[in-house]
Amino acid sequence: MNTNILTYSMYLMVTFYITVVVGYKFYKNGIHLILNLFKPNIEGAHAINKLLLVGYYLVNLGYLAISIKGWPVIQSHNEMIRILFQQTGIILLALAVLHYNNLFWLYYLSKRKDFIKFLTH
Repeated sequence: MNTNILTYSMYLMVTFYITVVVGYKFYKNGIHLILNLFKPNIEGAHAINKLLLVGYYLVNLGYLAISIKGWPVIQSHNEMIRILFQQTGIILLALAVLHYNNLFWLYYLSKRKDFIKFLTH
């Protein structure tokens, strides 16, 4: 079997699993934070949580598919493992950056009175 195709398949399986599992955990546990930040509007908090999950999946799965395009031709099993770990590490760092970015903006928006009024009406 072609080493590139094997590497692509392994990469997509591992990172797809990580993306889905981490996204679901963010969704399940993040609702408590969002409900606390947007107390007056429970329905709005649930809607924001669902939108964050969908956006998270779209960004990450899109990046997974696009990132394969720039990979070099893989010649050996050692190179295959190196690239798998490198690319998976990049995805994990991207997930962390997106997570903390979302936390920052949720906190920032929760402190704005006009945004809270928008959500409660």
